[in-house]
Amino acid sequence: MATDSARLKLEKVYHWFDTFHNTEPERHPGKTGCCLTLLMVPAVLIYGIVWFVQHQQKPPVETLVIDWSISYGPYPMKVSCHEGASCWLYLSGCESESSGRCISLAAGQELELQMCYSLAAREGLHAWWTGSSSGISIYSQAKSMWMKQAIEAGRSSMTYVKTEDKTKESGEWERLRHEWFTMYLSSEALAPEHSGCQEHRSGAYAAQIVMKPEFYEKTLEKLDFIVSLIGEVGGAYGIISTIFFALYILLWNVENANQKSHDQSLPVTAPAPVAMEPGAEITTTPKAEVTPPPPTRSATDDMMVEHTREAFV
Repeated sequence: MATDSARLKLEKVYHWFDTFHNTEPERHPGKTGCCLTLLMVPAVLIYGIVWFVQHQQKPPVETLVIDWSISYGPYPMKVSCHEGASCWLYLSGCESESSGRCISLAAGQELELQMCYSLAAREGLHAWWTGSSSGISIYSQAKSMWMKQAIEAGRSSMTYVKTEDKTKESGEWERLRHEWFTMYLSSEALAPEHSGCQEHRSGAYAAQIVMKPEFYEKTLEKLDFIVSLIGEVGGAYGIISTIFFALYILLWNVENANQKSHDQSLPVTAPAPVAMEPGAEITTTPKAEVTPPPPTRSATDDMMVEHTREAFV
């Protein structure tokens, strides 16, 4: 009874651990399937650990979108007036909090301007200043510091780049950055059609700054960890289980062939003779006598008898 109970427990263990038997139910669970299952689990775990380390070291995914400037905005732009100068700004041709009014800046004063895109060539941001040929500067948020670009008298264009790094915490410097890249076009600015800051134009340096029709929005983010984990580890488990299942079928066929070969190599034994006691009589059953069937007369015999009778008459 104890042996039968132990055998039943062992079969339950085999049935539980032999996952390949669950795939092939016509094959009985055994040691081969259990061993392969126990080897497959660490293989998947090792792959998951390696993937986790690589995922943590992998740089964030960068997405760059190019869109029309006229469709969005306004765009924040930090400007300042140089030391020893007086500056005046007028934004026209678009709608924002900073447009349609003359903004005065004292020497060294900074301001965050709400820039926007204008379709007309003579519109945009006009600036006048006294002093040196370069009176105002535009700031951009680089990765670790402010970058300042001086604006010369004449006509310039600006490209806006918005960078959002979602791997950084809210409030950090690199979480959201606004950058402006200036290109000098001409030494002469187009005269504006509006009369803004008219009283400050005489004898002052003038610059026209226009925004390019396209802007760039860059996003940095990590892939979702849970979704990536399920996809990567689940796919690895499928591939590894397929490989181990093929190995299981191979080993099972080899084991089955070896078992059949072993069974065929065993000698065939005749049944043992029955032991007889001394003096015992061997009785045999007499065969029943077979009585031959009575002869039958055929139609040919009857004809011969009839002809013989006619001959004697």
